[in-house]
Amino acid sequence: MFSLRWLLGAFHLIIWGPVTLTVTHAMLPPPPVQCNDSGCTLYNSYGVWNDRKDCRVPSITYPTTEEELRLAVAHANQNNLKVKVVSRFSHTIPKLACPDDAQHGSSMLISTLKYNSSIEIDIANLAVTADAGVGLRELIDEVERSGLSLVPAPYWEGVSVGGLISTGAHGSSWWGKGGAVHDHVIGLNLIVPARKSEGYAKIIRIGGRDPLLNAAKVSLGMLGVISKVKLSLEPAFKRSISYDFTDDAHIEDIFMDHGKKYEFADVTWYPSRHTAVYRYDYRVPLNTSGNGEYDFLGFQPNSILVSKTTRSSEKLLESARNVNGKCALATTFVGFKKLVANGLKNGPIFTGYPVVGHQGRMQTSGSCFIFNEDRHLLCLGSKNQWPVLLRDNSNISCLKIWRFSPRCEETERPLNQRIFAGLTSTTVS
Repeated sequence: MFSLRWLLGAFHLIIWGPVTLTVTHAMLPPPPVQCNDSGCTLYNSYGVWNDRKDCRVPSITYPTTEEELRLAVAHANQNNLKVKVVSRFSHTIPKLACPDDAQHGSSMLISTLKYNSSIEIDIANLAVTADAGVGLRELIDEVERSGLSLVPAPYWEGVSVGGLISTGAHGSSWWGKGGAVHDHVIGLNLIVPARKSEGYAKIIRIGGRDPLLNAAKVSLGMLGVISKVKLSLEPAFKRSISYDFTDDAHIEDIFMDHGKKYEFADVTWYPSRHTAVYRYDYRVPLNTSGNGEYDFLGFQPNSILVSKTTRSSEKLLESARNVNGKCALATTFVGFKKLVANGLKNGPIFTGYPVVGHQGRMQTSGSCFIFNEDRHLLCLGSKNQWPVLLRDNSNISCLKIWRFSPRCEETERPLNQRIFAGLTSTTVS
């Protein structure tokens, strides 16, 4: 057991170290829609849908302006076609993005891949309006260059503005309006079907006080096509982040106070290791020293060799019912994340807490996107990732944890907690 633990630890440090500490290159995810003479196929980022069936669609269109987007919706309405919208990358797990898999002859896709040119910043009113296809990273960088900050954002930057609004993507905060991006939407344009006299489709402009806004902004694409999104901003600020890897005793009591005390609080739980990771994350003045960033470990370029080897090890340990081996792997996993602060960097590397940096670099990450193609490394979201390594972060709401934790205390502690080792690599956060 002792030797296996150190062997696994050495393996991960030797292989992951160069990936984390040096400039590397990643193979980006391919477009989610692949077409040939017989039609198009829509993939998700995992390379396979939950029903293991392809999503076949006869055609796809790539509008570049709001009017072209309106015309695409008009064409679908006029010809009685079912339509769904996709973006540069597809991250949906269920088949919500598939318009009609059973009868694909009467459907079409609209992609916002090329509808991403407009980002209008209103400094006086602390707002930004962007095309639905604009990438989150492009939006954040443009906002930061104007001396402002977007407060909420998901941890993964490989999403479009329209997509993250439609699906309720969020960060981590109980303060103010909360960490959900859609709660900071103050207006949007929605393209909906219309009568023939109106050109079969029209643009509805929904303001911040319009009662339709709440329904339209988290509509999963069911009420129309979001064409523009207007978000509230704040003056630019920095954040200070530290991680505390500690015992998970009384986590059900601590996390409530933790969320109230820190604006961007976060808790990651590793049951098999009896470990909770509390993130102390709060605003600091803009003139505070520090130019760090949060380059989340899971969104960095991942070595395909490491992914294959790790996945093979997990399968081998699982098939052998080797609990000790899985616990050793879990210990290595948590230990490495602690060593590199889960991706926090004071500069080129992590040198110590706290890590202070601008909001635009401390909330959202995806460094595998900024590198050139290399077929030895894998960027999260590639459909090639599915047969290599499948990992997922399990998100449990605070209220569910509050109800679950006492039961956990009653049942989990007396049991051999090693049975939760397999969850450690997937993480509860």
